[in-house]
Amino acid sequence: MNLPRNITSFLTWGKNHLLVLIGFILIFQFHALAQVDTISAKRLKALAQDDSIPAKPLSSIPKDERTLSIVPDKAYFKSWLTDGRDILISPYRWNKYQWIAASGVVVVAALLYTQDIRIQQVVQKNQNPFISSVSTYGLKPWGSTYTIPALGILYGVGAILKDDKARYTALKGAEAYVFGFITAQVLKQLTHRNRPYINDPPNPYLWAGPFAPFDDSSFPSGHTTIVFAVATVIATSYSKTIWVPIACYTLAGLTAASRVYNNDHWFSDVFVGAALGFAIGRTIMNNHIKKLKVLPISHAGMGVMFVYQLD
Repeated sequence: MNLPRNITSFLTWGKNHLLVLIGFILIFQFHALAQVDTISAKRLKALAQDDSIPAKPLSSIPKDERTLSIVPDKAYFKSWLTDGRDILISPYRWNKYQWIAASGVVVVAALLYTQDIRIQQVVQKNQNPFISSVSTYGLKPWGSTYTIPALGILYGVGAILKDDKARYTALKGAEAYVFGFITAQVLKQLTHRNRPYINDPPNPYLWAGPFAPFDDSSFPSGHTTIVFAVATVIATSYSKTIWVPIACYTLAGLTAASRVYNNDHWFSDVFVGAALGFAIGRTIMNNHIKKLKVLPISHAGMGVMFVYQLD
């Protein structure tokens, strides 16, 4: 694959390899965000190595303190409150690595914002009936109507096969769907960015703001936010099965691309939606690490925190 040498050939190349561009951008950002999880995991591992008392078995933890819900019970819905709180106030808890990752998202989104109109023009001038049909009926619904039935099937299969991990993943996926939808809708109503098809000629720089009439808006892409939130939950839960994350993020990336291809969103809309969805999914899954209690074990009277991770 030959890379372009100037801006004109870049736009043409970008049209022909839209999914490749999305993939490179998202992989870069996922890598930055994943470093935060790696650092946290190393800290937890170091803490565990200092423990002189073995971790408690799962059976000794009261049911109302467990985070691995395999049925929509009280503990499951209680976790929604904790996850929702953490999603809402997460910027106040970010460390320097998370701020670097967030800054990277802002910088890339700003660069894409300056190229939104050019990307939109190139893509819309090179439409294909077959691709349009696949995009509309095969990809777009994964950010809405296909996702919940798919999670229902995953839960059903888990129930039949007595696979607790499948049931847990399906429930967390449903939670990610809801939080992804809410987050996207709140931002849409605060910004009211005009969609590409509203104006003639299209104008990516029109933002009506929070006081505009309640209607549909472009920023961020709700479909992309939802599909990446759910994909991240599943990919994280089955991270040791390499084809699962690949399949999840490929489908999510194609869904994001379909929103640009169908002229429903600007490129920067889907990028921000993907970053939001990824962050929501990771927050939900990271919260399955449960802090049990602090026990005094040293001569100085200091305590050590027990951490029980449910895979």
